[in-house]
This record gives sequence, structure tokens and C-alpha cells, in this order.
Amino acid sequence: MIETRVLLFVVCMCLSNHTNCFQETIPVFVFLNGVTMELRTRTFGGADLVCPALSEWLGQTFIFSDADTPQGYSLRMLKVSTRGLAMCVQGYILKHLLFTRRGPKVVGDPAALLRATTKGQEEALVGALSDILWKAGDRQRAVLCLTQDNVYLKDDPSIYQSDGCTERIHTFEFKKQDELTFNLKKYLFEFMSEDGNGMLLLLYSVVLSRGFTKIEEDLEGEDHPLVTPNGTIHYCMATLLLTGRATNYLHNGIVYEGSEDSMAKPKTGILTRAEVGLLVWRKLEGGGGGGGGGGGGGGEPGEEGSTNVGSRLKTPSLPVWITRCNETYGILFNPNKDLTRDYHAENRFELYYYSSTPRSEQPPTSTIIAIDTRNQTSKDEYQCHPMENLIHTK
Repeated sequence: MIETRVLLFVVCMCLSNHTNCFQETIPVFVFLNGVTMELRTRTFGGADLVCPALSEWLGQTFIFSDADTPQGYSLRMLKVSTRGLAMCVQGYILKHLLFTRRGPKVVGDPAALLRATTKGQEEALVGALSDILWKAGDRQRAVLCLTQDNVYLKDDPSIYQSDGCTERIHTFEFKKQDELTFNLKKYLFEFMSEDGNGMLLLLYSVVLSRGFTKIEEDLEGEDHPLVTPNGTIHYCMATLLLTGRATNYLHNGIVYEGSEDSMAKPKTGILTRAEVGLLVWRKLEGGGGGGGGGGGGGGEPGEEGSTNVGSRLKTPSLPVWITRCNETYGILFNPNKDLTRDYHAENRFELYYYSSTPRSEQPPTSTIIAIDTRNQTSKDEYQCHPMENLIHTK
């Protein structure tokens, strides 16, 4: 485990390819071989080969659409495999663009706030990464992964194949969120450089902020990597990014599975109301769809996870929802913060929907969906667009 396999130095230093030093003494973790291999194994399933899933993440970074345009708020998605993580980050970016700096009331022109400037994009990304990492560390600590020139683990055909990133990582532990935010701002170029590995660095940072031991506890005995063989994130990685816990289950609270005659097995879902929500719908084999439901269980862990989404994800504190519709990630949001607080605001409203198309030469666009909850006309599920079915799960 990271707690027992890490060599710790406490120094005031700068990375070999960075010019600015940390202002304060920060604990610097230098990986031993066991930690590097466990990090790769826990995340991707193995360390002895650069598997296809890991290859999907190499060279992927955070790139915004053009600043000062209607899509200035949005991240560009270069690959389908990394879209799940990018959309979770996008949710927190919207939090900082639309809500954090405006107080509890929505004022001004939301369209102007979405036309983020370059500075606004960077500040929102820093805030998003800081929130995700701090939440993963139980709001007590966070680990930040950065790369440098030294290689701490050489190729060994029997145990490790280098990928150009993992074996060059330094990690820094922070006990205060403002220190984490300060250094994220200073080294943001590592996450935004077009030839960097920003998404992989965030993925590793989240895993280490949570810690191997707590991730094992969160998974409740289910032993599988956090990333699927095709490179997409498991449900447990999505819940770790959104709630700080790597649970496979999306229902509210704890549900016990088993008969009265046998020891009931607990399935722990979402314990507190999420800040950014999650909606799931997919067409099931043989017809019909799944993704609704209340606080019950259902479904199996792992990639097929429990799609019985509870109210703590369906009704987040902010009107921002990560969507997974027929296995495709996107995001729904509304600039009115009262939408999830005031019953009357839910009568008629509009939702923005965004899901960047990989490798598209066209500029990204968002769709505005008008919702009127007073219209109770029943429609057959087969006659509805998949996105409409997903919204109906809410």
C-alpha cells in the first residue's frame, strides 16, 4: 500500500524541468518500484505491459474550446475513452464559471459567463481539479502527481514496461486546499500542455489522494481495475470523481443483499447528496431501458455497475448532471442554481446539453432542451429519443 511502500523526503525543492519552487516545505513522495506497479495495476489492471487501455490515456490532456466564444466553457474531447473523466471535470468547471463567483443568486447573463476568457478557463480548471482531489482525500489531504526528467523505474520484462509517464512521476501531498490550489495554478501547464499527459496525471492524482486502502474498502471486495479494458472509466471511478468515494453502486445509502437465513451482504452506494449529479440510461437487450429507480440496489458491480440511480445523484446541489446515455458520456446543466432548490423552478426550464465529438473538425456545439414538467403526456419508451428517456429518469 502507498502508506508502507513510499520513500518520503520533506524538502523545499523544484522539479528538474520546472523553474519555480514551492513557497513552503511540501512532502515529496518518490515512488518505490512496488508503488509504481501497484498504481498501474490498480488503475489499468497490470504493470508488465502497456495495455491498450493505458495507451488510450497517453498523450491526452485538457484542451478548451476557443475562448470568448459561445463554447468557451467546454473541454474538447480527443478520444471517447477519456470522455468520462473529462466530463466529470467539465461539471466542476461549470460550477466555477456559473456559480462559485456569483454567490447564491444567479445574476447577469449566463451566456456571457459561458463565453469564458482564457483566464476564466484556466481559473475554472484549477478550481475543478482542486475540488475533485480535495474531495477524494476526504477533505483532509490531497496528492498531486507531476512529471519530471528522472526515471525511477526501468523496463523489466517480467514486472514492468515503461509508458513514458508513470515512471517519471513525483507526487506532492497537501494538507490544506488553498496550498493545493496554489500549486495547481502554478503547474497547470502540466495538465494543459498539448504534448503532455494531463488526464493521466489527474487520474493518478485522484487514485493516490483516495489511497489504495480506502479504494479497496470502497469497492467492498470487488477486485477490478478503475479503467475498463477499452479505456473508459468504471462507474466506481465516476463516483470517486463526483463524490470522493469509489463505489460501484449508484443507489442511496446502504442496501443489504441476501436472505434472512444467510449473512446479508451490504452494498454501499451514495452516502451524501452530490454537488454534481449523474444520470444513466441505456437500452437493454430485448428492449426497454435502465437507469431510473430510487434508493434501491440492482445491477452488478464493475462495468455493468448498478444503474439504479438514487436521488442523491439525481438531485445534486447544483443543476449540473454528468450523463451516460447508451454508454456515451455528456453533460446537462442549467445556469439557474434554484432549479434544484425551488419546486416552482422545476415547472418549465431549459437545459444545455454538451457532448464533444472526438476527432471532429467542426467546432463543438451545445444543444438547448426545453423541459415542461407540467406536460404529463405518456410516451412509449421506444418512441422517445434516448436523451429524452435519460431525462425522464430524473
